[in-house]
Amino acid sequence: MPTRRIIAIVLTITALPLTILGLIDPLEGGLALLGAIILVLVAWALSRVAVPRLAWIAGLVTVVIGATTIAIAISAIGAGQQPDAGTVMSPGVGMLHVLIWVYRLGVVVTLAGAVVYVVRLFKSHRAASEAAEPSVDRGATPGL
Repeated sequence: MPTRRIIAIVLTITALPLTILGLIDPLEGGLALLGAIILVLVAWALSRVAVPRLAWIAGLVTVVIGATTIAIAISAIGAGQQPDAGTVMSPGVGMLHVLIWVYRLGVVVTLAGAVVYVVRLFKSHRAASEAAEPSVDRGATPGL
């Protein structure tokens, strides 16, 4: 069991840089964020240490916000409209900027949750290794 927790710690620490890459934008960074979420799910499956609510709820909400942002960006370009025909004042563009910053805030909260999860995994590993050590009673007399 301790080996599984060590692998889970390594996977979760590997997920941290992927989460940071999620700050780019919902389209490119969203793939990195999904990769980080998958790594954390594998770490949870190995260690069975509960993922903090801060991590999984923020990750789920951030993925939904990113998907919504991408959908709005795609729908902002009309069927016959050229991509460069829009202006800054066109409908939906202001909403896109707001959603992108909300997405980035969600990524930061997800990153904080992942750091909390790494700490939780280290504590769990330490508790398991201390429980596995035989206790030494120095005051007992052998053979009695």
